[in-house]
Amino acid sequence: MYIEALALTQFRNFASAKLAPGKTVNLIIGDNGSGKTSLLESIYCLGFGRSFRPGTYKQLIQHEAERFTVFAKVIEQSGRRHQVGYQRDESGDVQLRIDQEKEKRFAALARLVPVQLMTPESIELILGGPKQRRQFMDWGVFHVEHSFYNDWLNFSKVLKQRNSLLKQRRFEAERSYWDKQFAAYGERIKKHREDYLEGFLPVLEERLGAFLPQYKFEFYLKNGWDREVSLSEALIKHQDQDLRYGHSTVGPHKAELRIQANGEDVRNLLSRGQLKLLVAALKLVQGEYLQQKTGVQCIYLVDDITAELDTESQTKFCDALVASESQVFVSAIEMGDLNQLLQTPDTKMFHVEHGTVKEQ
Repeated sequence: MYIEALALTQFRNFASAKLAPGKTVNLIIGDNGSGKTSLLESIYCLGFGRSFRPGTYKQLIQHEAERFTVFAKVIEQSGRRHQVGYQRDESGDVQLRIDQEKEKRFAALARLVPVQLMTPESIELILGGPKQRRQFMDWGVFHVEHSFYNDWLNFSKVLKQRNSLLKQRRFEAERSYWDKQFAAYGERIKKHREDYLEGFLPVLEERLGAFLPQYKFEFYLKNGWDREVSLSEALIKHQDQDLRYGHSTVGPHKAELRIQANGEDVRNLLSRGQLKLLVAALKLVQGEYLQQKTGVQCIYLVDDITAELDTESQTKFCDALVASESQVFVSAIEMGDLNQLLQTPDTKMFHVEHGTVKEQ
């Protein structure tokens, strides 16, 4: 998948902007505050329905405007074209369109714009809590196994209702029904994740062998309950704890992906630069595995590519981005060595200044 045309209206500091990106590498150059990160953010919004920056959706709407719109023409690997649009107004109302038809669920749009983001803050994938790694894992499962989305939606509804009943101390009368639903959907989510990691991790380990050959990495999925028992049995075992705390203390919403290098937690062993290279490998390989399984190429968004990476690591990362033959958007304050590091036959460069974009 790649973006053939992108148009923004009243998005951040862009009153109106249009660009025709190249199929592979696109360099976005501009000073701090010029809007280069906002360009990446607009593409991210098409893939996730939200920003990757702090704040609310209202901050995406240009000052004194009523709504923002992001529109794109995207092309599948098969050559099939789609038009996608995302609009949100001050009240929070969202309008989604695919090929000029209204769309209710964001999942349909996300499948057409599979996006991987790499910023200096992406290191939180490793340093942050379990939720960060669950979201990473579930992005891959969502795009590779389409039945996962409905299972997750159904589980989320059951979890919300179960927690509400626990909090209100009204759970006992309805325990049998909700625990049965909870366990059924929870076990399915567990299976989706295990199947995904079974195929994904060998590909990742090969990439890490090139990126960080001095370490032997191991990955452990904790499902969110004792692996020696079923989820139904775990719910019975933890029923007093659930009632005491007023929420569900076991289940796939508590899952954790643990990462070790040479037998130690990577957070305690690797430098920040090495952790960033580990994150780069995780994101790159998720895109590669998506293409391997479905034929779909993801779009990579990279903000401040050189931060905390030494020259050798920069070269490894950039070579891998180019070798992926995916569409890549890279923002930077100045060109520096990027043109050599990310050179392809159709590399394009765009200059951003005061909310305007010009192709160089």
